[in-house]
Amino acid sequence: MLRTLFFTVICFAVTSAQDTLDLEEVVIKSSLLLSEENALPVTISTWSNNGNFRSIQQELNNVPGVWLTNNSNAAQDYRISIRGFGSRASFGVRGIRILLDGIPQTTPDGQSQIDHLPLHLIQQSEVIRSPAGSRHGNAAGGVLSFFTENTNQNQANIRLQHGSFGFYYTDATTHHHLSGNSKIMGSLNYHKFDGYRKHAGFENKSAFVKFTHQKSEVLHKLSILHFDSPYAFDSGGLTLEEVNRNRSQGRERNIVYDAGESIRQSQIAWHYKTPYQSGELETIVHFSPRIFDGKLPFENGGIVKLERDFYGGMVLYRTSAENRLGQGIVGLNFQNQQDHRKRYANRTGMKGEQTMNQIERFSSASGFAIWSIPVRKSIFDLGLRYDSNQVALDDRFAISEQSYERQFSRWSPHLGLLWKSSPTTAWFISLASGFEVPALSELSANPYGSGFNPEIQPMSFNSLDFGFRKQNPFYRWEAVAFYTTVTNELIRFELEDFPDQNFYRNLGESTRYGIEVDASLTAFKDHMLQGGISFASYQFSEEGTQKNLPGVPTSTANLRWTYSNNNWKFSIDGHFIGDYFADNANAVRIDHYAVTNLEIQKQFRPKSNPITLGCSVFNLTNTRYFDNIRINAFGSRFYEPAAGRQLLFSLKIGFE
Repeated sequence: MLRTLFFTVICFAVTSAQDTLDLEEVVIKSSLLLSEENALPVTISTWSNNGNFRSIQQELNNVPGVWLTNNSNAAQDYRISIRGFGSRASFGVRGIRILLDGIPQTTPDGQSQIDHLPLHLIQQSEVIRSPAGSRHGNAAGGVLSFFTENTNQNQANIRLQHGSFGFYYTDATTHHHLSGNSKIMGSLNYHKFDGYRKHAGFENKSAFVKFTHQKSEVLHKLSILHFDSPYAFDSGGLTLEEVNRNRSQGRERNIVYDAGESIRQSQIAWHYKTPYQSGELETIVHFSPRIFDGKLPFENGGIVKLERDFYGGMVLYRTSAENRLGQGIVGLNFQNQQDHRKRYANRTGMKGEQTMNQIERFSSASGFAIWSIPVRKSIFDLGLRYDSNQVALDDRFAISEQSYERQFSRWSPHLGLLWKSSPTTAWFISLASGFEVPALSELSANPYGSGFNPEIQPMSFNSLDFGFRKQNPFYRWEAVAFYTTVTNELIRFELEDFPDQNFYRNLGESTRYGIEVDASLTAFKDHMLQGGISFASYQFSEEGTQKNLPGVPTSTANLRWTYSNNNWKFSIDGHFIGDYFADNANAVRIDHYAVTNLEIQKQFRPKSNPITLGCSVFNLTNTRYFDNIRINAFGSRFYEPAAGRQLLFSLKIGFE
């Protein structure tokens, strides 16, 4: 009955990524996009927080073509895929460029984590659901941009949350004007979770400061971020027999070897804008050190110590929007990453003898140009980028020190056209080409010994998007068809001789095509209906055989109803995930499932100190599903069970 109702409503209205009952014009904040959302030949979705208690997983899973998993295993971090890109990641995010207030969070080799980001401060997010190589380089799947809170009012708030399985969360945030031209925002937070499964708890804390000085059209912005996670345990993957016996158990081998990680990461960044030559000059400089200590569930090399320095800068010039020949951006970008990777034997959780000591470097330099040309009711969007990437490895553990080097360079063009057939309707088409290089961790995972794996090559892709969007005071919707071909599809696997260790290899060609629809309906006062649906095919060819890419559902759908009135807010959302496979051979099928979440908020306004109480119920119907699937895991250990029904209580107190 629930599924019938779900799809009945989905057919009537299908998502906007905004969480507001007003269909206001969306302001695009990304510095490498030249126009508002409705005038872009780019598949982009946005959503705003608006004081809700919903998680980043709930919000991103409302975007068609986007799938976020692994919400419960902090040692593996969130896994995000866009149109199947990113699904191969054994941990964190691959193939997707992530930005925070315009500052790169993705290393030049394409690795990202979002565990350290101040997600409680996110005011708006933008998701580019198509290849963005000409704008951002190594980003086959697209771009995810987060923007932190920005207000001109003096205010502060404290938030407390407590939920199932020992969930505790608290943060304190303040905004303060230092003068007429300067303001500062600071935030502290603490997060602890015991976990649904055994050996799955974590603890972390973070601090974030953002200083802004703007006089006239000149902007200075300094941001400092620090994240500390003393422990995050990894409960491991289970076999189906183990799942059926006890869903909440941890893998015994992971417990014996004390599998997990600790992380310390910081970032300091400076952002500068100033008028220049009838246009605007923009500069970004950033530096981010990361210290990672990990324990893996095997003996030889099972303890990892990684010290990473990641820094870079970008200079770009944006022409005036009043130019009759259109508006353009030209820029230069450089990034450098150095990983000092050491490995030791894991003696049941204790450090043993050293097995690896190597320095890995990834340097990237690029130049790009983007131009948007209006012609009557049409807009032409052109872009071209050149990336030169150098990777190097110094093996300091070998008897005689050895060095390895590789180079990856590529042009990435794009061409887009948008035509407004009416003031409320726009049609668009875009073509893009680009590449995605193997990450340092993928290159150094060499089954043949030390040094880089000489057999894996960069992925290259060509993509076509065609769609239309329509907006009026009562509804807003967008439909997109896409077709992408990929050469040298990269995928991870395990070997019998090295269980629990991830290796990577290139498959043959892969083809991705499908349809994405998202819309919102606001025809009724105080009510909003949002929904999204995606149907796609993700296939690869190897030795003349067509198979489905593992770890990617071919169909997803979501639906959310929101009621807001008299300081009350009520919302219920449902997510449907279709079947997918856990292995390259397509021998293990993961069944489809649907999850429903409920949220209730009540705001009280005693004088100038608003108080908001909230209650959320996750997995309302107590559905049994898997929060993560370990692709191609040896020994059929594919499954990480998700928790059943969970409660979360929230209290937020504001000070003005």
